[in-house]
Amino acid sequence: MAVVVDQAKLVLNAFAAIFQNNLASADLVTWKQYDGEFEDRNRLTIAEQVGPRFAVTQTTNGVQDLTAGVQDVVFGSEQFQINQVFGTSMGWGDFVKIRDLNDARESIAIKNAAMNLAERIDAYVMRYAVLASDNWTGTPGNNVASYDNVAAGYTRLKEEGVDEADLRAILTYNDKQALGSTVVSNNASLADLGADMYRKGFEGTVAGIPTYFSQQLPTMTFGTRTNGTVNGANQNVNYSAVSVSGAPGQYMTQTISLSGLGAGGTIADGEVFTIAGVNAYDNRLGASLGRLQQFRVIGPVGTQPGATAYTADGSGNAAAVRIFPAIIVPGTGTGGDINVNNANATVTAAPGAGAVVTFLGTAGAAARVRAIMQKQAIVVNTADLIIPATGEAMRKSLTTIPLSVRMWRDSAFNTGDHRVRFDVALTANVRDRRRMVRING
Repeated sequence: MAVVVDQAKLVLNAFAAIFQNNLASADLVTWKQYDGEFEDRNRLTIAEQVGPRFAVTQTTNGVQDLTAGVQDVVFGSEQFQINQVFGTSMGWGDFVKIRDLNDARESIAIKNAAMNLAERIDAYVMRYAVLASDNWTGTPGNNVASYDNVAAGYTRLKEEGVDEADLRAILTYNDKQALGSTVVSNNASLADLGADMYRKGFEGTVAGIPTYFSQQLPTMTFGTRTNGTVNGANQNVNYSAVSVSGAPGQYMTQTISLSGLGAGGTIADGEVFTIAGVNAYDNRLGASLGRLQQFRVIGPVGTQPGATAYTADGSGNAAAVRIFPAIIVPGTGTGGDINVNNANATVTAAPGAGAVVTFLGTAGAAARVRAIMQKQAIVVNTADLIIPATGEAMRKSLTTIPLSVRMWRDSAFNTGDHRVRFDVALTANVRDRRRMVRING
């Protein structure tokens, strides 16, 4: 029998409601939709401005002498992109037998398709988010088993100047068992449609931070590299040189040359290392934080988090390894760069040639990653998928986040095959790596 438009709307509405109820990452990160339509020829790329930071002076018995000039105002920018499409599909028979709301509620095909799509997107967003940070507390792989394990991550965020708003913790169920009574449970509210398939979201707090427990947290596999050294001195940069992102996720990053990594040693995107003598710097305090600065490896454009990003040559050297944050030293540079570097400094000193580089995690080992993050640290950019020229298609916008689901049903003339598919276009992007921290025990 023919399928009328109202029935198609009923199916799409049911799918969207169940999908939305099961999308745990909806409350984990920021979501932002753009006006343009996504299609096969226009991978959308957007630039977002990063505001300037200013050095503050203190004088006695008079104002600061500005004869040499005021601080230059340097705006930065980060690039975001939309190039990922997630979808699921089903046969025609599961579609046409849905006649009313009860049918939609009871359709196992719709429930499972919507829930599986939500789970896959959650896993994608979580992997991107928890591996984005340069900061990592605890020993990689260890369970988060005490209040202090969580509080250490919170302290690191406060050292980075992150405020209290919209913090979220993502832990495993093993952590939940280990934490025991440290977890404070809260009641979750359920939406009407799809309530029986609802996955619990942020169901408690640890150290005052809303906490989500998941089996979808990623496993980080470390490269085969050995601990090496910095290959050459004076590898620090001016903020003005790294303030404009050359590609998505490259704001305030630079390349550095390393050696002693072992012949053919690999480094994965998302690995973290420290450099001897290079301490983290607090711009507000104007002093060292008393600990080594941690640097995150940023792979070449298109490298997925956790994938091999760099391979050392036969002598164990790896040139042009991109890292975050850039090595910006207060008081360095010339002219206007001096004050700008003071305002955006990340370390106390530039590494010398031969300074020891120490990676977190055992070479070749794997570790489950947990994190605390602020929602604004990661933005999932979305766009409406284009309405196709063949078949019948329509879109449904979710009510809790700016994301639309496109349903497209079509038939093949030659085979008589009838099918329906559901798709969404979204991509996770980094807004500020300093607003998140990986944690372990």
